[in-house]
Amino acid sequence: MKALTFGDMAQRLALQRQGAGLKRSVATLSHELTTGAVKDKASKLRGDFSMLTSVTNAMNMASARKTSAQSAGTFLSLQQSILGNLSTTAQSGALEQIVRNATANGGEISGGIDMMARKFQDSVAQLNTNFAGRALFEGISGNGTALIAADDMLDGMLSDLTTALPAGADAEVAQAFIAGWFADGGQFDATAYLGGPPIPERVALGHGVTVGFEITAQDQSIREFLAALATGAILSKGLFEGDLPEQKAMLERATFRLAASEKALIGLSARLGLEEGRASVGRARAEAEHTAMAITRAELTEADPYETAMRLEQAITQLDMIYNLTARLSRLSLSAYLR
Repeated sequence: MKALTFGDMAQRLALQRQGAGLKRSVATLSHELTTGAVKDKASKLRGDFSMLTSVTNAMNMASARKTSAQSAGTFLSLQQSILGNLSTTAQSGALEQIVRNATANGGEISGGIDMMARKFQDSVAQLNTNFAGRALFEGISGNGTALIAADDMLDGMLSDLTTALPAGADAEVAQAFIAGWFADGGQFDATAYLGGPPIPERVALGHGVTVGFEITAQDQSIREFLAALATGAILSKGLFEGDLPEQKAMLERATFRLAASEKALIGLSARLGLEEGRASVGRARAEAEHTAMAITRAELTEADPYETAMRLEQAITQLDMIYNLTARLSRLSLSAYLR
């Protein structure tokens, strides 16, 4: 058998170089067929990346707006949930039964006082609910708390009441004092509310959609609700202790005020619902824009699956032929050596 010549060696080296190139082609085409995107974007775009850059920037901006809308929607949804809880708390069916009972005894009145105290504590705790490091109803403060603790508020209220009112004040006078304590510019603002004013700026979500965060624990509807609860809850601190008629009169006034505050809270909830709707619209538009830009970006960089499959098959066929030729030359070389 003829020995391997210099020409054969040159041919084998050429086949090896060609095989290496085909291996890279097979790897690239396999990647493109699997991912659906071309690996060499410069070649696909003919060196002009301006459109791809513009589309990518638009997609990133849409993603940021989508995130902002999601965050705003969550914040407003949590506020809405709490307002719903407060509205439920304002429904005073059990308390009405007590105050309507002309023969209500001390145990029943004591139960009503305890119920009002629990409702007041729970409501204050809900208004202090924290989201992403800030209380939902604290406005621009950012301290993480909207109100002082419920017990501290009642203690301060009782101290102010006993200092300001002469001995022998009745339920009517006490209830009027509490209403003034929660009024705009009163002691509630000075000592109980720890937040700041409503957030003045509306957040832009793109395409002309904005959303606001204007509701704080200082809102008139929330003040009225807290004042109604406090009218009954303050009895748990010893006001009119042992005086069942005045205690019952305070609970009766608290009942009437709760009924009025429930209507106000429903109106506040409706106002908040408008902002929730805007956040939802902003999110939907941002998601639609993001999807459109993602499709456009894919079209700019996608690999034609049929063409890619054809080229991959050709490359594999050529690579297989090179392997066979290389193996044949190697056998010739071994035969020449053995001879």
